[in-house]
Amino acid sequence: MPKAVRIVVTICLLSFLAATATLGIWAPADAKLWDIRFAAADRAPSGDIVFVDIDAASLAEIGTWPWPRSLHAGLLDRLLAMGAYEIAFDIDFSTRSNPSEDAVFAKSLEAAGGYAYLAAFRQRAASGDEIWSRPLPEFAAHAEEALVNIDGLKAGLIWSLPGKDADTGIKSIPVQFSPGQPIPPTLRMDYAIDLGQIVRVPAVSVLDGTVDPALLENKQVVVGASAIELHDLIMVPRFGVVPGAIVQIAAAETLKLNRALTEVGTWPALIWGALFLLGSALLPRRRLGLAIAVALTAMMVFEAAAFVAYALAALQFDTVGFHALAAGALVVQLVEDRILRRRQLREQHKRLVFLATHDDDTGALSERAWCDALDASNESETAGALLLRVEQAESAGASLGFHVADQVIRQFHDRLSLSVGGPVARIESQVFAIGLDAGLSDTALQRLIEKLELPYDVEGHRIELKLLWGRSAPGAGKSSEVLLQEARTALAMARRTRLTGCVYAPDFEAQFERRRQIDIALRTAVEKGELSLVFQRQVDGRTRQTLGVEALLRWHSAALGPVSPAEFIPLAEENGTIIQLGNWVAHEACRRAIESGWMGRLSINVAPVQFAGSDVFVMIQSALQRSGFPADRLDVEITESLVADGHLSIVETLQHLRELGVSIAIDDFGTGHSSLSYLATLPVDKLKIDQSFARQMATPKGGQVIKSIASLGASLGLQTIVEGVETEEELALLAAIDCDIVQGFLFGKPGDLPTDLECGSEAA
Repeated sequence: MPKAVRIVVTICLLSFLAATATLGIWAPADAKLWDIRFAAADRAPSGDIVFVDIDAASLAEIGTWPWPRSLHAGLLDRLLAMGAYEIAFDIDFSTRSNPSEDAVFAKSLEAAGGYAYLAAFRQRAASGDEIWSRPLPEFAAHAEEALVNIDGLKAGLIWSLPGKDADTGIKSIPVQFSPGQPIPPTLRMDYAIDLGQIVRVPAVSVLDGTVDPALLENKQVVVGASAIELHDLIMVPRFGVVPGAIVQIAAAETLKLNRALTEVGTWPALIWGALFLLGSALLPRRRLGLAIAVALTAMMVFEAAAFVAYALAALQFDTVGFHALAAGALVVQLVEDRILRRRQLREQHKRLVFLATHDDDTGALSERAWCDALDASNESETAGALLLRVEQAESAGASLGFHVADQVIRQFHDRLSLSVGGPVARIESQVFAIGLDAGLSDTALQRLIEKLELPYDVEGHRIELKLLWGRSAPGAGKSSEVLLQEARTALAMARRTRLTGCVYAPDFEAQFERRRQIDIALRTAVEKGELSLVFQRQVDGRTRQTLGVEALLRWHSAALGPVSPAEFIPLAEENGTIIQLGNWVAHEACRRAIESGWMGRLSINVAPVQFAGSDVFVMIQSALQRSGFPADRLDVEITESLVADGHLSIVETLQHLRELGVSIAIDDFGTGHSSLSYLATLPVDKLKIDQSFARQMATPKGGQVIKSIASLGASLGLQTIVEGVETEEELALLAAIDCDIVQGFLFGKPGDLPTDLECGSEAA
């Protein structure tokens, strides 16, 4: 809710609550709170005043009302005789009885010597005129009048009475009982004084002399009526319905104990409540739980302040107005929260609708929304789908921060959206799809790729991306799901074959299905005993003597038949089964060599994945120990890229293997990251020249390359092995340049291990 609206709502609420407080709507609630405060500050009366009660028992004993004036005279005489100090009658003596009765009462008043007070009060006649009820002149001649009117009616309760009549100057009973004290215009009672502790004596027990005189000696007495029939019952705070005489005593006790209250009213509550309400409106919005805690704390503090002001300074101000305004602040907060919640729900709904059809980060369409858009526009026979996979974004994120990678992806999407007219979707984190409504020529596709691969500038960093693409095959009547699946298959084929892109062909599905079957079957090949080893000779290039063999893995699947290593080895490296296969090869090759009595060298291949996912040193050590094969006759072949990376853990593993006696050979040397630096520093013993160089031996440059590598190896003390030798011509050329060892079909296809007699003999 805007602050201006919040302030307007607050002012309206403040005006409403102030009006209701002024009209007294909160008075009953304030009265209940004052009941609690009075009870909490409970105090005993002075004990100087006794209530002589014309109760129901007294009425029943006498049997008539009004009583004969002689009974009142007898009551006065007996009270004085028992030592009462002053007697006030809260009884109407304004009408005549009979002369003899009135004379008896007048005589008793005269005998009292001015220590008796008779009730005088104003009331309204049926006509609406105000009239006085005052004692008869013969009574007033011997007794002073005492005002017994009450006022201060609020919430149906009596809170105060007048100290004296403003016109006649007649003092009230409490003032008469406390001579010498200042006369307040209005005497507001403190109902913390426990009226239940006021001594009450039945009038009949005074008349028949059964009362203990000690209860009345030197006491001030108020004679009044509690009998219901006499209709002198009044509602007061805390104590409920009490006789009118008790109200007079409550006021008198208040004056005696110097506890006359000063009424401040509801304005402090309204003023402080208004400040709280306005402050809540002007200050920053708080959480609802905190706002409730603040409001409750403010209420308790204000309530405590009201109690302290009452208890210590006899100030009486109401607090419900403050509580109502504090609650009003909570109402404003609740309304605001409700409005905010509804707004949030609307925004969340819009957000959910957006997220259901769009990518949150880039704003691209979701896969489902893109398919719907493509279906709606797919009318051309050349329509199709193109998937673009962003490469190198993750590596940029790893080095520069992933927020940079996110920004690159966003910029890529924006550039792609501006470059094509069709819908753009983000299918995966790094894969985007576009619809090809009117087809896309190869030239146009190449221009699009080149444009998208232009450098991106993010936070001052120049980032270059590489794209892989997969395109569906053109054709009429294909659904978006079919087009997307074709594009996905083409993209996957591009990744598998390491091409920049592919157009879908029907045989892709068969290739991927075979790949899936190989993946499944490969995981159980070791357990099912489907693997075997063949060995290819490594011979001296000059003497043709067999020096060693390389162990090569073969797989004959029960379900698929013979599977080429070119098919299953790359897949095993992808899915991690190469670790299990490599472990089996190392142990089986060593076991077979010992079992066959092989006395030459044995070479096994270890893939980079094995170094990353297992302890290669432990594997080789285990194979040697279990088989008993000598470590100094074992060669471990690794790829060139593995040693070129130079990871410390890999280097340490190679060093440990050499310390064990094992030789390290770099396989397919010259096809990867060739570098003189790692050849000079890393623990390497042999270089295996890739067979592609042997194919070029007949050309001047090809022969020179092999010669340079062999010369380099010799200068570094490394043996060189040339793979793929298939002709006598190739062998002769290699012998001429002093290559150490050769390997290839010229010396026979891979098969069983040569016998021990063939070791060192000339190869056939």
